[in-house]
Amino acid sequence: MSIDFNEYGFQKVSSDDYFHYDCNHCGDCCRNVKDSVMAESIDLYRLARFFGTEMSEVIMQYTNPAFLAWGFPVFMLKTKPHMDACIFLKDSKCSVYEARPRTCRIYPLGVGPDDEKPGEWLNFIVSKKKHHFTGRQRLVGDWINKNLTPEDRAFVTADLNYIGELVKLMKALGRRHENRIIELILFFKYTAYDMTGDFMPQYTRNMERLKRELNYLSR
Repeated sequence: MSIDFNEYGFQKVSSDDYFHYDCNHCGDCCRNVKDSVMAESIDLYRLARFFGTEMSEVIMQYTNPAFLAWGFPVFMLKTKPHMDACIFLKDSKCSVYEARPRTCRIYPLGVGPDDEKPGEWLNFIVSKKKHHFTGRQRLVGDWINKNLTPEDRAFVTADLNYIGELVKLMKALGRRHENRIIELILFFKYTAYDMTGDFMPQYTRNMERLKRELNYLSR
């Protein structure tokens, strides 16, 4: 399959498409990634468990804050000054390989729910580094099924829905509660987790609580 990127920098592929890829441990996919690898709630949770610490500690040590529409906070992995390499890249290898973010695990592919077809997913080639597409022939569907867990799928679907609801609430509240809104999001979405418990039940409870807190502010 030839790689022909569209204006957004990716190529849509189907589960039945093939691509060639083998990791040769060059570390190139982990360089020049400044402000491009988002650490989602589930990623922060896995990293915290990997390091045996709290999610807040992972956020402070390994991420930089960024903001989406209406000041919605997200976190991007920090990079090193040399070649803007991922903070976890050491000797051209990932030092947190077992707990690496979802974005990294499914590279060079990306996935997301299909807005036009509820319940279905879109698959993308996300790397512009064409020299990476050598080696063994891979089936897109097999690669996604191997590297994207059911928990990942459940999280991505739920998170997109919750973020949509939260942004609507934020718009309705306006800027007068901006600082309090950010505090609530940081607490419930990113830090209020028991590292000994399962992630998704806690995430769902936290997000429902967050919605209630934001609705309370509107009274």
